[in-house]
Order: sequence, then structure tokens, then C-alpha cells
Amino acid sequence: MSYRVTAPHAATTPRIIRDWLALLLATLGHAEIADRARLCASEAVTNAYQHTRTDRITVEVTIGPTVVTVSVNDDSPGWIPHAGPEPSARDERGRGLALIRAHAIDLRVVPHPTGKAVQFTLPYGETP
Repeated sequence: MSYRVTAPHAATTPRIIRDWLALLLATLGHAEIADRARLCASEAVTNAYQHTRTDRITVEVTIGPTVVTVSVNDDSPGWIPHAGPEPSARDERGRGLALIRAHAIDLRVVPHPTGKAVQFTLPYGETP
């Protein structure tokens, strides 16, 4: 099963997406990963919002038998997210990809002709 939502480049979009994703997972019987999915999606959508000038952010969720894969797409090919140096304890930024990696069994950036997707996969059940 796959679901998709497209939202504008707006400050409210990360919250809307994370709440939508949690509701989707709970409705489909996967509430045990809703918090991890919310955190990871929030980080990926916030990156798209803060670091690109994309007009829209599209999130695709694929529900598999043992995993859920979330793809956060934007139409801004210029900025590719990457893990930077370890942030200091006082830094409020720079931890997004590390947080996703801590919870996901797979994280990748997939460039495409009109932009890119940050894609992560979470297993059902316990944190990897």
C-alpha cells in the first residue's frame, strides 16, 4: 500500500506531515513505530523546508509487510543533504540525518531530474 501527500513550502508543513504520518500508521495497525516515524519525517521535511526554495514537498509512504518506507521529495536539485561535522552540545541544528540514521535501517538521498528524495525505512517493532 502506498499513500502520498503534497504540502506547500510552509513553516507548518513539518508538523502537518508528522501528524498525518502518525495517524496513517496508527490507522493501519502500526502505532508502535509512529513516534519514530514522526521524528524521522519531521527531520526530513524540516530539511526540505529550511534548505530549499521548493514550492512543494511531497511525502510518499509505502507500507510493506515488515517495514515502512518514507520518501520526502522536493523539486530543488541544488541542495543535497549530507551529514556534517558532529554538532556541539549547544548547536540547535545539524542532527537531523543522524537522528534518522539512529532509527532507520536504511537512509538514502535519491536525486531525480526535477529534485531529490530523502528516503528512509523503518522496521516494525523495536528500534534497529
